[in-house]
Amino acid sequence: MALTIGQEKCVNTLDKPLAVSAGAGSGKTFTLTRRIVHALESGYLTDIDQVLAITFTSKAAGEIKSRVKGALRAGGMTEQALKTDEAWISTIHGMCSRILRAHALELGLDPAFKVADEATVRTLLDASLEEVLGGRDDLVTVAEGVSSQRLDALFASFDVHPAGPRTASVEGMVRQLVEAASAHPDGMASVVAPPEAPSPIKLLAQLVDVADTAYALADGVKPGSTRDKFLAATQDALEGARELIGRGSDGLTYRRVLSAMNGFLVPGRNFGKNTPYGEQAAELAEQYCAIAAQARCGLVQEQLATLIDVAKSVADAFARRKREAGLLDNNDLLAFASCAFRDHPAIQAAYADRFKLVMVDEFQDTDQLQVDMIKRMAGEGFSRMCTVGDAQQSIYRFRGADVSVYRRHLEDVRRRNPEGIIELPDNFRSHGDVLALCDRIFEQPQVFGAEFMSLAPGRAESKVKRPFLPDGPRVRVQVTVTPSRGVASADAAAVAARRVAKSFSGFAAGGHRPGDMVVLLGGMGRANVYAEALRAEGLPCVVAGGSIFNRAPEVALMVRLAQAIANPKWTTALFEVLSSELFALSADDLLELSTGMDEERGIPRRRAFDQGFRHIERKVASGRAVSPALAACASLMRRASEQVGNVALADIMQGIVADSGWLARLEAAGPEGLARAGNVYKAIRMARDIEAAGGVGPAGVAEELALRVELAKEAPGALSAEGGDFVRIMTVHASKGLEFPIVAVAELRDDAARSQALECCSIEGRTYVSLDGGHVLERLKEKTSSLVAKSGSYQPFCEFDDEELAAMVSRSQLPADRRAAIKLHEKRGEAAESRRLLYVALTRAKEALVVSMRGKSSKVDATGLSKSCWGDVQSALVGECCAFEPGVSMFDFGGQRPARVECMHLTPADVEELLGGAAGVAGDAADGVELQVDGRPGVDEAAAGVSPDGFAADGGSGIGEAAPGGCPAGGKPGMIALPVVRPYEPERGKPYEGARAGMFSYSSIAEDGGGFADFSVEDATDDASSASLGARDADAATSLGTAFHRLAQLAALAWRPGCALERPDVAHQRALERSCGLSAEQRDRLDAALERWFASDIAARVGVCESVSAEAPFLVRVGGPRDAAYLEGEIDLLACVAPAGTREQPAGSALVVDYKTGGSPAETAEQLHEKHLLQATCYAYAVLMEGYAQVECVFVRVEQDRADAPGQPQTVSYRFDAADAEEMGRALARAYHGHGQL
Repeated sequence: MALTIGQEKCVNTLDKPLAVSAGAGSGKTFTLTRRIVHALESGYLTDIDQVLAITFTSKAAGEIKSRVKGALRAGGMTEQALKTDEAWISTIHGMCSRILRAHALELGLDPAFKVADEATVRTLLDASLEEVLGGRDDLVTVAEGVSSQRLDALFASFDVHPAGPRTASVEGMVRQLVEAASAHPDGMASVVAPPEAPSPIKLLAQLVDVADTAYALADGVKPGSTRDKFLAATQDALEGARELIGRGSDGLTYRRVLSAMNGFLVPGRNFGKNTPYGEQAAELAEQYCAIAAQARCGLVQEQLATLIDVAKSVADAFARRKREAGLLDNNDLLAFASCAFRDHPAIQAAYADRFKLVMVDEFQDTDQLQVDMIKRMAGEGFSRMCTVGDAQQSIYRFRGADVSVYRRHLEDVRRRNPEGIIELPDNFRSHGDVLALCDRIFEQPQVFGAEFMSLAPGRAESKVKRPFLPDGPRVRVQVTVTPSRGVASADAAAVAARRVAKSFSGFAAGGHRPGDMVVLLGGMGRANVYAEALRAEGLPCVVAGGSIFNRAPEVALMVRLAQAIANPKWTTALFEVLSSELFALSADDLLELSTGMDEERGIPRRRAFDQGFRHIERKVASGRAVSPALAACASLMRRASEQVGNVALADIMQGIVADSGWLARLEAAGPEGLARAGNVYKAIRMARDIEAAGGVGPAGVAEELALRVELAKEAPGALSAEGGDFVRIMTVHASKGLEFPIVAVAELRDDAARSQALECCSIEGRTYVSLDGGHVLERLKEKTSSLVAKSGSYQPFCEFDDEELAAMVSRSQLPADRRAAIKLHEKRGEAAESRRLLYVALTRAKEALVVSMRGKSSKVDATGLSKSCWGDVQSALVGECCAFEPGVSMFDFGGQRPARVECMHLTPADVEELLGGAAGVAGDAADGVELQVDGRPGVDEAAAGVSPDGFAADGGSGIGEAAPGGCPAGGKPGMIALPVVRPYEPERGKPYEGARAGMFSYSSIAEDGGGFADFSVEDATDDASSASLGARDADAATSLGTAFHRLAQLAALAWRPGCALERPDVAHQRALERSCGLSAEQRDRLDAALERWFASDIAARVGVCESVSAEAPFLVRVGGPRDAAYLEGEIDLLACVAPAGTREQPAGSALVVDYKTGGSPAETAEQLHEKHLLQATCYAYAVLMEGYAQVECVFVRVEQDRADAPGQPQTVSYRFDAADAEEMGRALARAYHGHGQL
């Protein structure tokens, strides 16, 4: 392929700085490859090791390496080709990792450090937040060096934990600060707090002065009701304000001042329009709002300082945890490498002349830290540096990319080498109509304006392999407008999706294959809506790109399968696996598995699923009838239970999904099935990677897999995304670097300003922060016309350009001005990013475009498009300040054929007609995260006729019951009968011991613990009740339970011999209430529970014991040599009544107390005795093994009164003797191994 003039100049200029602006489809990867090869062939480079090439993704680095290797081989440079794989061609993080490993000892790093994945980073940060905000070592003083008074003020203003997706919380804001600071080498030192607010009395005095002016001006206006109301209110407010000022500043707080300020009516132009008052009303209103905004910031300035200090503690804990684990995350790689160059001259010198050719691809997506680091390795005046990028395609702002860095670098290059600015405007991808539309949209002054680089058609139309076939326009614009009320956003999205699908159906009818088409979305929240619409038109489709891997139901099923294999007694996980499409058991199958016969009483009783598997295998062996699906399932799950501990969990999972026939069914189901099979394989690979890291057993692998899937922001598994004849659905970000004949663009985000308590903005290595106190003033904001409410939109910088605005972020002398500058800076940045996102989406198209836009009409905006990037499309076609008319219109935009615009104004009747019964139903699901199974929404258990207990809800057959011929009963297509699985043959691989093999706790065997043998000496005699029969004590894990346990623990820790247990003081209690995020109702419940416990007889008994331990841990062996296992746990409170002896000669007695929150007076004493018996046995056995002769276990229900003694908590008591300890241990071992009576 011949080089263009710009490409040739880039390839041949090797010793001067270059900045190449490469438009979409201009062949920049080809150009970079040719530059490396030319440098070697010309002798400028003697070895490929002298090349440093930075790419944005590992995939791009691999592509460049592959092309360079091929070109070198073709040119006879075989030796250099062989070295290509080890060349410095990688991502910026790969380069940093290589440098840090080479100099690890000098930098104090472990040379064998690992790069943490996203899930691990999240886990460590979560643990650091918990350590600082909810740690157990110090229950009140949360962060080192931060007083309890400061923390109380912070927790009084903000919830500790998020109460919803849009609510401010201490945890969320601390996380935001730590994540922002971790991107800088200086860490939390890079965080810049706002200036201090003027004092409350000063601000009130300023408002009084402004209000005096407003009053005098309004007094000169002709009398009228509005004017008279303004004067009266202002007069009253002035009197109140002057009275406060007269009392002095002592005790005058920002909150009190804001309350006084709210009495002032904000000047407006609702009277006196042609008077001095009317002329100055807007200016006066801005002054009012400015003063109130400063007070709002002042209200929480101390809380912001506390927040930053807490964030520093979290950041320190986060860094320590990574260091202890030998891990670095991506931010660490950049920060540590930057510091290595900055603080270690020898390291800097080693790389200053190391490379003779330095190239950076996708330069528009870098930040200043990366640029500075690369320039240090690019020679004097970065003369060896060539950057390739396109400001118009900078779409990774959320990852720290800063397009202003790109523009500043261009100016640097222009100063050093005026000939070094090279443009590659020739587009070899798209038809001229696609490029003409881009010109019309993006050359507009409010979009890219003078900086826009127009793309010239460069492809040879005669050589296009798949040309556009229909005769109609290549550009189609579909506008879906909803009224301000009456049509749900989800329904409008469903209508828009159907319109896109209809267009694609027309293209298919005209001769295009589904594989020619793609739907590009701004986000994947509605991907399933578009998939449904396409399938309804008979078009196969695959969700091929976007961070939606963790939303796929087949991925969730793989997590549940791992959990069920690791712990067959986890009934919830096992039920989801058994009732899924993996085994497709019917309701009758599930009923047979979960029901056994009580031989003594002759009645059916519930049994665990894993016991059911043994029963089914015995039935099969005896020749009795069993459904093929159930027989196959029992054989596979039984095989899995035998393999655990001998075979890797990932291999067991793969064996089940393969031998069940599920993968074969998926792979035979066309593109959608292949895509889902890809997700299954990807989940299994994740499990295999976890096992390869070592150190965890099957349960640990399952737990880690669940966490990684939950946090994974990854594209779906790619069994079929690269090829195949189906429509692809992906995000615009995922489409970067790809091209498609026909592209539909939809669901791009709007530019609506977001509002949040903590605002952050990173500029030139500093993170500027601002905290607003408006959310704690809800009462003062109830009336939207009030001053406090209006001050939230204070914005004095609307006329500033971007450079001036960035300067104001750092230079503002008042906190509200700093906040206003940050908010506007971020709003403009988001709006510019949205436009670049649209540009990237449109330039993916080779032949034709379908642009789907949605808006909500209003009095001032007929289509509702003007406030988003869609407004740029509208103004490009119909002109500024104009809107699309309803119906079909044709617009000339400079292409060969006009654009067809179809504008539909939806009404509720239209929605009902178009969507029918799906209106408001399927549409609402689109707002969620559920993806489809076999093209259908997931079916819940109740709808499928099966209850979570495994019983048929209606007495009939249930999920996927197979019928002869490969179809389910009823003839419903799309499901294939399960094949009979080959007979099981045990696999004996090399055994391995996981980190927790042979370890168990009460909770791990509690789920099926009903019917456990009773070893207690006497039954409970106290009146007692329970929240739900047979349920776990789930309340212990709630916030209320956590708060009670911690306060009870605090009392036990403070206990001294001879003294009663003392209830912690109110300050401790209130601090924990805030830390646990308790509601008012929960606080009342906690107070009552504490009162009941500390006044109880059992607490008095604890007080006279010889010793008391809180949260006493234990680890004891159970069983004999053949079935040995280890029981572990923690006892809420362990008291020594009389000194213990030894195991051989037991003596003394102990009292075990376990707190239970929640409950209801609905259960008998006998039922409660059964419920807590297994836990009591576990605890008693552990204590008896310490040498005690007797143990009493008391379960204290601190929220329930005894019927015969109001004010005393209900208790359930058990007593155990040392004589029973041996048999107790054997019973616990049997329970753990699944052989006991459960």
